[in-house]
Amino acid sequence: MTVIQEQAVEIIRNMPDEKIYYVINILKGIDGLYPDKEEYGIEKSQAAYENLQRFRKPGITDRDYKAELAKAWEEKYEGAG
Repeated sequence: MTVIQEQAVEIIRNMPDEKIYYVINILKGIDGLYPDKEEYGIEKSQAAYENLQRFRKPGITDRDYKAELAKAWEEKYEGAG
């Protein structure tokens, strides 16, 4: 046990029971600030990726970009020539 842990234990030992209740609530809140490493590990990343994939829309794979460009040029500059 480190020195600071020993100091904390000593303070808690000298504290009346009605105050220990508040210390326990504070410690539970602090514990929530530092979640387990597994929660933020690969499992969490994988779950986030799968969640994003649900919202993905299928793309159009058969696009003729040259034809689309030619059409856009024609629409934009049809009166210029």
